Amino acid sequence: MTFDLAPAARVYKVGGAVRDTLLNYPHNETDWVVVGATPEALTSSGFKQVGADFPVFLHPQTGEEFALARTERKSGQGYHGFTVHADPSVTLEEDLLRRDLTINAMAFDENGDIIDPYGGQRDLDAKVLRHVSANFSEDPLRVLRTCRFAARYNHLGFTVAEETIGLMREIVSRGELSTLAPDRVWRETERALSETTPRIYFSLIRSLRADSHILPFTLCNESLNALDSVAERSPHSLHRWAGIAASATAGEHVASPSINIPKRFAHLSELVQAYLGKPPTSAEDALEFLEYFNAFRQGSQLSEGLLVLAAIDESFNSSDVARIEKGFRLAAGISGKQFVDEGLEGLDIKTAISQERMRQLTTLFNT
Repeated sequence: MTFDLAPAARVYKVGGAVRDTLLNYPHNETDWVVVGATPEALTSSGFKQVGADFPVFLHPQTGEEFALARTERKSGQGYHGFTVHADPSVTLEEDLLRRDLTINAMAFDENGDIIDPYGGQRDLDAKVLRHVSANFSEDPLRVLRTCRFAARYNHLGFTVAEETIGLMREIVSRGELSTLAPDRVWRETERALSETTPRIYFSLIRSLRADSHILPFTLCNESLNALDSVAERSPHSLHRWAGIAASATAGEHVASPSINIPKRFAHLSELVQAYLGKPPTSAEDALEFLEYFNAFRQGSQLSEGLLVLAAIDESFNSSDVARIEKGFRLAAGISGKQFVDEGLEGLDIKTAISQERMRQLTTLFNT
């Protein structure tokens, strides 16, 4: 891919697109690095600069990201604690050196030839996730990224190199995960939840003792097994999070975990946790259950909760779930119109609806 940027400018495909192409693995995004150009050259060619921290630009037609080759120097704490240097003198090899893992530090040139200065192909063949350089330790987010890549490729046989695990332990022991932006921690965690083997992400975090820094609960075998069970039934991160969070132990040792969990995710896990081991056995229980899940206003919330409960709690067997679902359909079919037609008003209508719902549920639960 070429542009009229500068006589010496070169454009390279980099990162995940290169890695997954070599693995014959599906990918959705393609990133590019531009060597030998200036920001002005890109903007004058129609590219739109995004963000204030890094020299990244969006292609005017494809929307793909093009970044100027850059180096980074640690100047503070956390994900943003870097001084960025980007100008036409920065080489491709220098840009690749700042990356996290060797399998992410490869490039394709305009002819499709691979450029691999740090042994990425070797590690792909060996199925090893290995840091590029000691600079790995400068960015604590790389701990989570490496755990996520392990979850992504575990089914292909990939493992994390022992020396990389050692660097990850050092980062965690220094407490640097607490410097990460909570939104960024969640983004990595949610992406890991959607990977083929999400358990690996949390298992590594647990073995590194990083859960006490980023999660509002303590990971245990029960919670990891629950995640496996939900993952077998659903690919959605919402369901998988509810499974692992509802089955985990409250993290009393975590004063302020560095993760920003969206309300929808936190709410579903709380709903599920409240009914673990307590399937409704009477009409009264069933109505309370349906109302607790706000089923008559958010039917999808009920189905999501039942999916998770059925996956992680043996007391919610298939017949119990089917009975709850049938009870919901019967109760939800009751309309207030019939009571309006009978002359009821206000709270009397609400009471009548509740009584009729109870009557319908009694035919299922009190027999």
